[in-house]
Amino acid sequence: MAVNDGSGWSGIGWDGWTNLGLIRARLDAGADPNSGVSFHGRPLHAAAERGSPEVVAELARRVDDVDAEDEGRTALWLAVFNNRPGNARALVAAGADPWRPMMNGWSPGRLRLATPTPELVPLPDGQAGLSAAEAAAVAEARRLTAALGRFDDDGHSLACVAGITAAEAMRRLEAVPADDADVEEIMEDPWADVDAALSVIGVTDVPGGCVVFQPCGYTASGAPWRMASA
Repeated sequence: MAVNDGSGWSGIGWDGWTNLGLIRARLDAGADPNSGVSFHGRPLHAAAERGSPEVVAELARRVDDVDAEDEGRTALWLAVFNNRPGNARALVAAGADPWRPMMNGWSPGRLRLATPTPELVPLPDGQAGLSAAEAAAVAEARRLTAALGRFDDDGHSLACVAGITAAEAMRRLEAVPADDADVEEIMEDPWADVDAALSVIGVTDVPGGCVVFQPCGYTASGAPWRMASA
């Protein structure tokens, strides 16, 4: 069994990358700022995705290359992709290149135009912005995000359906209103009968269409439904 002696990156949990004292202590004890983290490999990438701007700035100060790639992505790309504007700003301040091409011609700077913080870095002359079609897709995504609100739990699936009502979606799925007592029993222990749990869905109308999702307990309005064919 591997023992964490405090000199590497083992044992750093999801929230550990927000703890500047912890990360600084590991670095001072000899942890490699350039590698050694499970999954990401590079500590700066892990901090960019899930950490704090202070930790990102500390690691960016110690790495050999702030634009080093892991699986074809820089830390700045991960910060932008995961909607961590504070982390992205810390990386840019440390010299990270927002316009480095990475995915099919996209750069972190161009990607940020599709995020909630498009003003993160200014668009310089000669750099491509979004096309009309891409800008329309971003606008529609923001509209749908606002219509859905925010779920604070993992483990749910949803489908956004344009142009039809919740009632019409249930008709097409051949679903029938679910019995409240059955649904309550299912939600108490969804693993007791997985097939029964998967047959129950929630649905709600949103501007421009409806949203269908599981588990049914996440329904925003109206009663849950059971798919007859499930």
